[in-house]
Amino acid sequence: MMDMKRVRNQENTEAEHSEAGHSVNKYERLGRLLVIVFCLLWLIVLVATQKARAAELDCLVKPEMYVELSSPVNSVMEEVLVETGETVTRGQPLAILEASVEKARLELARLNAKSVSEIEHRKEQLRYAKRYLKRMTDLLDKNSVSQYEKDKAATEVALARIELKKANEKWKIAQLNLGLAQTQLALKTITSPIDGIVVDRYAMVGEAVGDRTIMKLAQVNPLKVELIAPTEYFGLIQKGMQVEIYPEQPLNQVFTATVTVVDQLIDPASGSFTVRMLLPNPEDKLVGGVNCLANFSFETPEPSNEDVFSSLSQSGLTE
Repeated sequence: MMDMKRVRNQENTEAEHSEAGHSVNKYERLGRLLVIVFCLLWLIVLVATQKARAAELDCLVKPEMYVELSSPVNSVMEEVLVETGETVTRGQPLAILEASVEKARLELARLNAKSVSEIEHRKEQLRYAKRYLKRMTDLLDKNSVSQYEKDKAATEVALARIELKKANEKWKIAQLNLGLAQTQLALKTITSPIDGIVVDRYAMVGEAVGDRTIMKLAQVNPLKVELIAPTEYFGLIQKGMQVEIYPEQPLNQVFTATVTVVDQLIDPASGSFTVRMLLPNPEDKLVGGVNCLANFSFETPEPSNEDVFSSLSQSGLTE
C-alpha cells in the first residue's frame, strides 16, 4: 500500500511539473509575440513619421560673388588702406597707387581751366574794333575817309569775333582737360565695386601692380545657397519658394532664403539637379562657405521607380 501511494504521489508531482512547464512555455511564446507586435507597430509609426516629415536637403552657403581687383594702369603700390577680413562698402578706397605725375597734370589743368585772361583780351579787342568801325562809318558819311578804310575796319571786327570764339573754345578745352586729369588721377585710387569683405591681399607697398590682381573681395549680402536635389524633388521646388535654412554657423538659428534658379536639366549620371537660392544677410550674421540644411514646406517625396531600379542595379540585386 505504501508503494502504491508513493507511486501515485510521484505521478501527481510529475503531472504538476509538466503543467507548470507548459504554462511557462505559453507565457514565453506570448511575450515573444508581444515583442514582435510592438516592433511592427514601432516600424509602422516610424515609416509614417518619415513620410510626414518635411523635406530636408543638405546645402552650402556661399558668397554671392567674388571680385578680384586689379589696376587699370601700370603703377606702383603706394598705400594699402584695408586689411584681410575687413568689411568694405561700395566706392570705399582700398588702395592708392603712386600718382605724382597725375597730380602735377591736375594742377596744370586746374590753372588753365581757371584762366579767363585770353577771353577778356579778345572781348576788349572786339569792343575796340566795333568803335573803330563806327568812327570809320561816320567819317565815310562825311566823305572824310575812303570806302577802303571802312572795309578795313569791318574786317577787324570780324577777325576780333573769330579770336573771341577761339578763346572760348580754348577755355572749354581747358575744362575738358581738367576733367581728364581728374579721371586719370582717380584711376590711381582703387575703390570697392561692392559691399563685402576683403578675402585676401596680393600686393604690398612698393610692388608693381600692372596686369596683376591686387586683392580679392567677396559679397556677403546677399549670400547664395546651393544644393543638389534628387530627381523626386523635380517639380516640387519652384522659383520664388521660401525655404528655411539651418546653417552650421551660427548655431540654433534659422534664416529664410528664396529660390532663384531651378535647373531644368537633370543629370542622368547622378539623377539630380541644381537649385540656387538667395539669402539676405544685412547684419552679416552669416558667413560664406558653411554647410547648411534646407527645410522645404512640402513632405519628403518617395523615390521614383527609376531611382529604386537604379539603386538595385548599383547594388547588383537585379542581375
